[in-house]
Amino acid sequence: SKKWIVTQYDHEVQGGSVIKPFVGLDQRGPSDAAVIRARLDSDRGIVVSNGFNPAYGDADPYWMSACAIDEALRNLVAVGGDINHAAILDNFCWGNPEDEHELAALVRACQACYDMSKAFGVPFISGKDSLNNTWRDPAGKLQSIPRSLLISAIGVIKDAKRTVTMDLKEPGDWIYIVGETREELGGSHLWKVLKKSSKGHVPRVMAQRAKNSFTLLHQAITRGYVRACHDLSEGGLAVAAAEMAFAGQLGMTLDLSRMLVPAPMSDLALLFSESPSRFLVEVPPVARKGFETLLRGHVAPLGRVSKVKSLILKNARTKTTWVDATTDALQKAWETR
Repeated sequence: SKKWIVTQYDHEVQGGSVIKPFVGLDQRGPSDAAVIRARLDSDRGIVVSNGFNPAYGDADPYWMSACAIDEALRNLVAVGGDINHAAILDNFCWGNPEDEHELAALVRACQACYDMSKAFGVPFISGKDSLNNTWRDPAGKLQSIPRSLLISAIGVIKDAKRTVTMDLKEPGDWIYIVGETREELGGSHLWKVLKKSSKGHVPRVMAQRAKNSFTLLHQAITRGYVRACHDLSEGGLAVAAAEMAFAGQLGMTLDLSRMLVPAPMSDLALLFSESPSRFLVEVPPVARKGFETLLRGHVAPLGRVSKVKSLILKNARTKTTWVDATTDALQKAWETR
């Protein structure tokens, strides 16, 4: 949790915050994006979101950049934004560009920015760079900081009352996953926790499929089919599900054998893969048919919201239960520094 530092800054200027950095019961859960009303006499809202994961840069700076763009856009979509009315900007923090390896990595990152901007149809409107971020180690050798790219996204919501937050809302609602999950653990938070190399098969963005699902999910939110939505990023499905549960102080039982997977994969990947372009979505029973019809081919039902304050993640096919924890235990783990 970064709440301890985020809440030190004023995010309530003029009382225009529609969605704050933290949402849910007692503002327990991390929001996907912020929504503000710049003019209090207007129903329009401005969405501001971000995407950032330098861990992928060690393995492949191209996909690090692509994933940052995807994350910023899916965070924007998760609260009700529309990528067809969005823009992005870049913020590079890099090492010594006179080093051929650092320069090659920078070129790869910039190429991804161009490719993803064209593929999603979202323009870069500004940006900045900070190069030559270096230091000398005890042996006197010049070292560069981790290759980092922050992508920020901005968009306009016509009706700020049509926004969605990530906390669970109502027992009995259905939980769907939007998007495919692949065996993509390179640079993942799981590898960091297990102290494994950050290199490996890092997440890759399937831009056209992502754009289609982002557009359809926005339509579903606009039509009122969605009660809660949370993007899957650092930590994958397991972390996103935990955050939704303790933010709403409700439980879930999810069967991960129902996930959209193009190929067989490990249990760890089902739980913690950081494949981009994915969301967990809460849908009321009355809206199930409309939601499934609209997003056909992009969604799969995983389970339901429960009054019991616990998260259960299982594989019904193998009769395996991986996670069975209370929301209080999950929140305590998340808040521990």
